[in-house]
Amino acid sequence: MTTRAKKAAAPKRRTYHHGDLRQALVDATLKLIATEDVGAVSLREVARRAGVTAAAPYHHFRDKDALLAAVAEEGYRALNARMDEAMTKARSPRLDTQLKALARCYVRFAVEHPAHYRVMFRQEWSDEEKYAGIHTEGMRAYARLQELAQEARVASGGKVDMDILAFTIWSWVHGLASLWNEGPLRKKSQSDSIEPLLERSSEMFVGWVVGKAP
Repeated sequence: MTTRAKKAAAPKRRTYHHGDLRQALVDATLKLIATEDVGAVSLREVARRAGVTAAAPYHHFRDKDALLAAVAEEGYRALNARMDEAMTKARSPRLDTQLKALARCYVRFAVEHPAHYRVMFRQEWSDEEKYAGIHTEGMRAYARLQELAQEARVASGGKVDMDILAFTIWSWVHGLASLWNEGPLRKKSQSDSIEPLLERSSEMFVGWVVGKAP
């Protein structure tokens, strides 16, 4: 085969308009994580899957961590949007109704977007200055839990520790979602849907919280 023929047979690289490449790389990363794992991510492999040159990702991301940080920040933004919508729809002054709405929203997001969720809580993002976007969006999500924990504290006459309750609520929804996504709860429940478990767990846990804040 001639050199000209070889060039003609080579895969055609995609051409992205200004602003499209960054999102294409994030989307390719999410698909890679979904089919393999975070450990499989590299700028070269993501570029290959996006159909661009190996050098192209460096126009937007200095390294793999920067790319994964973009995935995490996108995940937090999407979670916050879902939380805003869920709390608006709940439209109830009742603490139990608000807690259930928030819990269902959080867990459903994690189950529907496991690739995002797997990246959002990596230890690497603890550098608040380096990953300011992740920290800002993450704190906005956590503030929702703090608001409800504060309501519970007020309702209990100050008997409930707001920070401990916020940590406990977060641990509950995060643990439920993680154990489902990783398989143990899915196997134990013998179900393809987390909804029955989520509803029973919400009734039990929220009942306990409200019981502590009569």
